[in-house]
Amino acid sequence: MFDKLKAFLNGLGGETEKVGPDETAVAIVALALHVTHADGVVDAREREVLETEIRSYFNLSRGEYEEMLAVAEQQEESAVDLFRFTSKINRALDERQKTDFIGLLWQIVHADDRRNELEDHLVWRIAELIGVSGRVRIEKRQEVERQTKGQDS
Repeated sequence: MFDKLKAFLNGLGGETEKVGPDETAVAIVALALHVTHADGVVDAREREVLETEIRSYFNLSRGEYEEMLAVAEQQEESAVDLFRFTSKINRALDERQKTDFIGLLWQIVHADDRRNELEDHLVWRIAELIGVSGRVRIEKRQEVERQTKGQDS
């Protein structure tokens, strides 16, 4: 599902040597963290889904993930709004990649089998800021809900 995004983000660095995690990748992780923290409770399953999906998303080793997570946590804690992150995503991702990102956020929301209005509102807000329509946002949520129910069986 996220192969196009992963390929795109892997190519962002070009020929230059990277000093730390890519800014767009950090923005993605920071917003994912923001969604994880939205309901005030971060359980083990949410952390597990976050790590699994982000490591898979970007093809990261555990050490690379932890480095990216540390940078994203620091930036997420100091951010006063979502624009800091959504503006980077808007510049770097195409429509399909943005849609896939909203799907990732829904996976995180559904990780603990409890969806609440704060999480819904935050995903709605992020989707709106990156130009993902309400229809597409809801379709991605329903897709993740079907996948989650299929795993419970």
